[in-house]
Parts: sequence; structure tokens; C-alpha cells
Amino acid sequence: MTASLSNDAIARLLERHGRLLVVAGESAFRARAFERAAESVRLYPEPLARLAERGELTSIPGVGEGIAYAISQILATGAFPAHEELTRRIPESVVELTAIPGVGAKTALKLYSTLGIDSLDALESALEAGEIARTMALSARMAETVRAGLAAIRRRTGRTPLGAARPVAEAFLAAFSRARPQDRIALAGSARRWEVTIGDLDFVIASDDIDDTVAALAEIPMLEGQARSGAGEVTGQLPGGIRADITITSPAAWGSALARATGSAAHLERLGGIPDGLASEEAVYVTFGLPWIPPELRAGGQEFARWREIPELVTIDAINGEFHAHTTWSDGGASIVDMARAAASRGYTLLGITDHSQSLGVAGGLNSERLAAQRLEIDAADMTAGVKLLAGAEVEVHRDGTLDYDDETLAALDVVVASLHTGLRQPREELMARLERVLRNPHVDIIAHPSGRLIERREGGDFDWDRAFAIAAETGTALEINADPARLDLDPTLAERASAAGCLITVNCDAHSTSGFAVMEYGVAMARKAWLKPEQILNCWPRERILEWLAARGRSSS
Repeated sequence: MTASLSNDAIARLLERHGRLLVVAGESAFRARAFERAAESVRLYPEPLARLAERGELTSIPGVGEGIAYAISQILATGAFPAHEELTRRIPESVVELTAIPGVGAKTALKLYSTLGIDSLDALESALEAGEIARTMALSARMAETVRAGLAAIRRRTGRTPLGAARPVAEAFLAAFSRARPQDRIALAGSARRWEVTIGDLDFVIASDDIDDTVAALAEIPMLEGQARSGAGEVTGQLPGGIRADITITSPAAWGSALARATGSAAHLERLGGIPDGLASEEAVYVTFGLPWIPPELRAGGQEFARWREIPELVTIDAINGEFHAHTTWSDGGASIVDMARAAASRGYTLLGITDHSQSLGVAGGLNSERLAAQRLEIDAADMTAGVKLLAGAEVEVHRDGTLDYDDETLAALDVVVASLHTGLRQPREELMARLERVLRNPHVDIIAHPSGRLIERREGGDFDWDRAFAIAAETGTALEINADPARLDLDPTLAERASAAGCLITVNCDAHSTSGFAVMEYGVAMARKAWLKPEQILNCWPRERILEWLAARGRSSS
């Protein structure tokens, strides 16, 4: 048995198999099962080899008998038969092609089957040789998509998205706390500051016995390749290939070490140097005549001029509801009733049910007839849900700026959330004409994830933001901070500019399951980085005020 295989290595193989299943056109359910299992395996606190020896692999969330068998084969041989059979048909490297914006699984398979392109390098060579443009099945338009996509990949930072890094950090914090409950540990660095991407993960540990703490770190399965670079400095690698930099200090110097390790460099420079030997961060800031400054605001600029505003900034407790949630009627994983109960359990008083409209066929979007049928279910659930339900829709914006439903259908909804999922590579003037048409549509209440970006996967559209914000402020259309860690859109810089221009902001999870509401902490962190207060955020308002706002926009919600 290859018991030396880490959980992360096993997860990577399961994940690659799931993605290759998508390229091969296999069952989407089966592909997603492997990806879900990979998510559970990657951060599982115990080595899978031990579970396999006890016959307990199916105790891992998302791991059924079939995937448990695959894991046992991986542990025994480093591979499993289904994956070996699949890779005989399609090389694993073909999955690389789907990283290109505009190249989906079907196109990747076509590139491989037609031209034998099995990697990004092979794709670039074929592009430069003119093979893609000359191939009738692919066309010159595809060649331009590939060229633009390769250029976009080259512009990526190579950093880890916050949404991938923080769960790893939280799992490591929990694992260390179980191993050394007598020590104190905290996340530091860019992840603690809620930066959208991170280079590595930083931690600070307070310990009375550094050598014992270092020995305990060596026993944590998820931290691989540990190296001690100094008396209190340890490095290693966490799942996902993320480097961990760990500082171990005495409890008496905890505050000084944590402030230094948190940064940012610009913030520390403005402070003028952290004194040694301070036990708390509060004591650090007292030495500079300042209150404790939350990590997400430590950018090296406004926090020193606006620190008196910090107590007024939005907190997660101020969120009163959400306008953007999906159910099993489109691509969600929970019923209307279950989503409502989950929202009520968070103390929300209002929830918008906004499944996709018909043009987003990949998400099972609703046509007008299904939308009307869903309305009946929403109205019935509203009677007992414990939260006011709004019958809405996430309505697709066409390339000319028209919407997926006619005016009569839109007017009948309680809330309309408009989204641009396609055509984001249009020239700026075309994009802006399209967005302006949506913003001036009297039936549209909210623009979801306005830039359309997917962090480190897809760049946002080239919008004229000053013009967009001016129109949104004029029409009163709310702009979303989408809390999905893959999006975080609007980003804090744009959200701050939007609010300064007079735009109303809303923070939504875009939840596709009952657990999806948990990412609100990401959205609130982005809003705080934008220096937003509850009054500036629509879903911090009392429910009656929200309903009055909706009614004033031409519809009623009683």
C-alpha cells in the first residue's frame, strides 16, 4: 500500500478524474461526485490510509462505495482502473484546455479529437501555425477566442484565490489546535486581511516550548515537507500546494509577532515599526495612539485617516436578508422550503428566490410557464417559511441588452436580478450600451456580480465604471457584491467607488445550497474593505423599508 500518499495527492487525482469525465461528456452527476469527494478528502484531518485499514472510507462526506473503492486502489497502486481506462482515451492534460476563457469541455474535446491538441503548449503551437483557423470544424472565430484566452492566462497572477486558501487555513488551524490545545494559533498575512488572492498562508503560534510545538507540527498530516529555518520559523506545504509560513513566539510577544506577520507592508511602514514584546495587538496600536485596526482595513492608507469610522462599518450581524438565491428549480441543490429555513436560521427576515431564466440552459433556466409554476410554490412556502420570500429571477441579459423575459413577466416579479454571463469580451462601447440598457430598464432592481469576473479564471468585462456608476445612481439600481469566493464582485475598490458615486449596494451569497449562505463572511469582508456602512447596503435595511423600496420601483411585495 502506498500509504505515503497524502490526502491532498489523492484528492488531486479524484479531482482530475472528475474534470476529465466532463471533457469526455460523461454524466455530470458522476463528475460532480468525484469533485465533491475530492473537496472532502483534501482537508480530511486523518490520513486516508488509516481509514482504509479500518474499512471506514465511506465515513468521509461525499465518499460512497464506488469512490471508496477508487481511493483504496489509489492507496494500493497510485491509480484506479476507471481513471486508467479514461486516460487511454483522453490524456489528462486535455483538461488544461478548459482553463481558457471561452473554451468549454466540448471545445476541448474537439480540439483534441480534430487536431490532437492535448495541452496549452500544443494549443499555442497550433494557433501560431494557423491550424485552428484553417480547420472548418473550429473556425477563425475560435482561433481568436483561443488567442485572447491564452493572453488572459498569461496575465494571471498565479496566486491562490482567497476562497481556496481560507478553507485550507481553517482546517490547519483546527488540526493544530487539536494537537496543541495549550498553544495559541492565529491566521496572519494576506488571508487574514481578506485579500482576494494570496501568495502563501501565514500563521503565528504562541508557545512556552518552541521545540515541542515544532515536534507537534511534524505530526500534522496535512502539513508536508516541514523545514525549520530559525528558532521560531517553520515552513511547509498545505493542501493545494499552498506554502505555509509559521512563526512561533512566546505568549508575551504574541501581539507584536501577529501584527508584523499580518501586514500589509504599507500599513506597517505607515505605523513606523512594531515594538517588540507586546502581548496583544491592541497594545501594539495603543503605542501609536490608535484603536485596534481590523486586519481587512490594514492597507496602508485610509485606516489612518478614517479610523473613527471603523465602529460604524457593516458587520455580518447587520445583514437582514438576501436577494440572490437558487433552488432545485434551476441549478440549486435545495428546495425553496429548505432554502427559506436556512435563511431564517441565520436570522434573516427576507429572502429572494432568484432561479436562472430560460437562456441559461446549462443551469436549467426557467421559461415563463415554469416561472409561473414556481411562483405558486413560493407563495405557498411563504406562509410557513419564517422568512419573507420574494418571488424573483436572475434574468439573463442578451448581447443587445434585452432581457430574457418580457415586461409583463418582469413586472409580476417581486425582485429582478439581472446578470451578464456571456459576451463579456465585447468592446467597451458595446458592453456599456448593453449595461446602460439594463440599468435603465424600470423592472431591474439589482445587477448581479457586475464585472463578471471569476478570480484567476476569467477577467471581468471592460466596463467604463464611472459611467456605469453614474447611471446606476441615477436609476437607483442596486449593484451587488457577490460573496461567492470565486467572484467577490464588485471588488472592494469598485464597490467603494460605486458607493461614493451614490450607488446603492447589496451583498448576496448567490447561494445554490443551504450551506451557500455561509460565504456571507466573504461578502461582508469585501464591503468592509470598501468602507461601507449598513445604511449604504440594501439588505441591511429593515424589511419594511426594503419592501417599500421595491414597491416604489413599480411592483408590490405584501
